[in-house]
Amino acid sequence: MSVTVADIMKLPCLKDAKVVAGAGGMSKVLSSVTVLEFSDPNDVQREILSNIDFYGSEMVITAFANIPDNVEQQCANIKRLASVGEAGMILYYVGILMPRVDPALIELANQLDFVLIVMPEKRWDLRYSEVITEVMEAIVKDQTLEISLLTDVLDHIGRLPEHQRTVDAVLRMVRDRTRTSLVLVDRQGRALGQANWPISLELQTDDLSGIEPMLPTHLPGNRTVWRWPLSLSNPQSMELYLVKDGNPLSKELVLQMVELIRLAVSLWSSNHAEVQISELVRAILLDEPLKMRRLADLFHIDVASIHSMWVLHLENADSTLRQRFEAEALTQLREALSHRCSTVFAEMYEGYLVGFMSWKDKGENVTALSDELIGRLAEKEIRATLIRCHSLRNTADVRRAFLLIDEHLEDAKIIWPTRQNYSLEEIEFVAQCRQTVNEGEEILKKAIKPLQLLDDFSEGAELLHTLSVYLLDVHSSITRCAELLYLHKNTVKYRLGRIGACLGHHVDKEPEKFYLYRAAVLNRLLEKNQ
Repeated sequence: MSVTVADIMKLPCLKDAKVVAGAGGMSKVLSSVTVLEFSDPNDVQREILSNIDFYGSEMVITAFANIPDNVEQQCANIKRLASVGEAGMILYYVGILMPRVDPALIELANQLDFVLIVMPEKRWDLRYSEVITEVMEAIVKDQTLEISLLTDVLDHIGRLPEHQRTVDAVLRMVRDRTRTSLVLVDRQGRALGQANWPISLELQTDDLSGIEPMLPTHLPGNRTVWRWPLSLSNPQSMELYLVKDGNPLSKELVLQMVELIRLAVSLWSSNHAEVQISELVRAILLDEPLKMRRLADLFHIDVASIHSMWVLHLENADSTLRQRFEAEALTQLREALSHRCSTVFAEMYEGYLVGFMSWKDKGENVTALSDELIGRLAEKEIRATLIRCHSLRNTADVRRAFLLIDEHLEDAKIIWPTRQNYSLEEIEFVAQCRQTVNEGEEILKKAIKPLQLLDDFSEGAELLHTLSVYLLDVHSSITRCAELLYLHKNTVKYRLGRIGACLGHHVDKEPEKFYLYRAAVLNRLLEKNQ
């Protein structure tokens, strides 16, 4: 029996609280309580937040103190927390800091089965500590009486987005649930995954030498270590080390933990034991630096020298074409870059072909090379989009870049429909524009104001279309704009002149052109949404 959201509503600290939304999530099991202190963070706080592992099953406490009137930001926080599997939120100081719980929050929480609990309104004397203490006491007591890891953890991770369902995520969940350090090693004793408790603990695989398998080993400092193979029938299988300070783990619990990791390896990393280059790609994209370093050593790859990533995406196609793409794109990428890069490797990942490379010549024309690769695939009747990512400092940068591409590539295709080749900076620009669209009518209206001036002309629609093609599709080329619109060049010049007269400046004048370009981008996104 595990503690659910419904269970904590019976605690004295929540006796007068109300569930206002997300009733469908009342049966969710809780593993912890967390506090959201900066819901609209500055740059430093945002960096902190991006490095925190959210792996679900927590109840979040907040007062939205720095965004009490910003409903859109409040909704954005709920979406983010729900996306990583958090169970719900307890709102404090409603009627004092937050004027009210907006209906938009309630509607969103109901859609996501994200439980929204409101503490008694207009109460100044409420304390976070009461809920934290009572809820954690209930959770710890329950875990002491009975721990059912298999059902709970697999259920929790099943609620996460696909890209977060990993062996390392399970290791961290088990760590947090049992307050145990776990190290998963290959047959040579190299760490493939590690989760330390506490996180600040510096635990090396060398510290675990000489541990007898399947027996508890007691070390100085009140520390107990278990070493257990994932497969008893295969002496060459991976092994799991479980390191516990304080009260030792029972054998029954150790067996549950081993079985859970075994299942995780089977479900989410079928080739984990048979180390392949695809596992190195996966470790980089999932920002698992320890595993990445171990695998890089195994393949003799200098990951530190790699600062570039290319991502190829196949346009909508049937399964036969997709199989051809996987085979041809891998071959063509390696052939195109092998003599230009000291290191290059690539594999398929979640429907994308992802390649990493270290350039021999820092002045290489990468745009021309990527166009050449797209052309090679086109010759084989494969239409693919390529995104170039350079100056990546670490695996966190790589992961952030990949998630940006996955989330905003379709918007990029809306904005630049004739393009097949993008830079990461362009994808980042698309993400910023999408954020502007989502921020609300007032901010959006200000951003597209330059285009609204064209409404005063009777031919405003054709002027806007010409301007959009000129700025977005042909890199401000009058000749190519005329070709694309089937117009004479003089007609295009005339229209651009009319637009310039309306705006009070030439369409190519900087810095005004930047705001005009952004307005054209936002207009295309809005047109697609209508």
